[in-house]
Amino acid sequence: MNLLNPLKLNSCIEDDPLVDGLPKRATFIPLRQKDLQNVLIKTFQMTNGELEEYKKLCSRLQAIFHVEHLASLLFLEEIYDALDPDSNLVDLETVSAEKRDALTSSLLSQLEELLMSAHYKRLSREELERAIEVGCQWGVQLDVNFDNYDRLEIFARGYRTVQLTRRRWQRLFRLESIELPEFQRLIMAFRMSPALNAGKKDKFKNNQKSLDEKFVYLKAFKNIPENDLEILLPGSKVRLTKLDRAKILLPTLSGMAFTIWKVARGVLVLSLAFHFANILGWAILIGAIGGYVFKSVLSYLNTKNKYQFGLTESLYIKNLDNNSGVIYRILNEAEEQELCEAVLAYTFLWKSTTAGQGITEDELDKLVEEFLLQTTGIDVDFEVHDGLEKLERLALATRNEHQAWTASPIHRASELLNKNWSELFESSVAKTAGFEHPLDDGLFTN
Repeated sequence: MNLLNPLKLNSCIEDDPLVDGLPKRATFIPLRQKDLQNVLIKTFQMTNGELEEYKKLCSRLQAIFHVEHLASLLFLEEIYDALDPDSNLVDLETVSAEKRDALTSSLLSQLEELLMSAHYKRLSREELERAIEVGCQWGVQLDVNFDNYDRLEIFARGYRTVQLTRRRWQRLFRLESIELPEFQRLIMAFRMSPALNAGKKDKFKNNQKSLDEKFVYLKAFKNIPENDLEILLPGSKVRLTKLDRAKILLPTLSGMAFTIWKVARGVLVLSLAFHFANILGWAILIGAIGGYVFKSVLSYLNTKNKYQFGLTESLYIKNLDNNSGVIYRILNEAEEQELCEAVLAYTFLWKSTTAGQGITEDELDKLVEEFLLQTTGIDVDFEVHDGLEKLERLALATRNEHQAWTASPIHRASELLNKNWSELFESSVAKTAGFEHPLDDGLFTN
């Protein structure tokens, strides 16, 4: 492509209805909490005394959020046990269809809440249909039947623009281009419809025997362009384009016509001379026609297999996790994000306010976002309200009558979190997690 004369876009990302529903700025903090902690220490040049207390604070915050999410993990494991298609455990009781429906609803509700904490967005049915429509225009054409699913939920986080090009005979094979979003992370949860195994004649049923409607399937993917979204849906069937069909049909028809003409001419000549040759000639004609039909079918199957191989290769490379592994991944991401939000909010409150004075929520939001932009090069929309809510819940920050926030002194922060740690294990959260002696687990041992 000539960089001096860049290709003009036929469409751009702003014209895409799916993008309109996505957040304009990323809310995901693209840093590990350990890396974030080290950058903050260097940025604010903490003294040795401050450094010891600060690391202790971050360690206690991590322990508290970990226990809270551990309770969620145990709860989700209990729900998903009867819905996990990969489980090899013996079921001691039969789970009724009604209970499976209730467990499915509870599982998807809990997952959606966790995914919101990890800054994912749920894609609506209209957005999915839009993505499939774009995929048919710019990628492999697939047929998707949403009636195959009893439940289907897709969540996306983070997108960037990718540019696609193609040539079409409608535009005289001139190069055309479009910008589309590529989802950096995508989570899919689905359960097949019982109608698939209810005796209905459906081609999908014969090809998807491994997908049992009793289970809920969880999938995690990376770097999925909008036009490839439909290839992730089980039951999607490759539909050849008109050009592909023409490549198969036109040579076949022309070849058959030419062969029939040549053989028929030969048969006519031979039939005038020999009776046996007449029979042999017609046999050759029928064999030639049959050979071209076989070649046509084989060409169709090869073209279809080429597309299917491309889909399989793409899924293999972009698949991150399946089923119960997706639950662990989501919980880890949600825990990491909540910890980063709390650490950022406390650190900037602590270091950016003078004694007896505070800063407003908007001022804190601006400070953190400028720091993240400078550190990562990404314009992050920091969810300051969530970060302050966590600090207030843990007694690490307070606000006055003028809605100005101040952080609890760093030398008292660890003491306050020790109190929260004890209260955490006395709460229903700790009972759910199954801990009985919280101070004997070594987490807070100096």
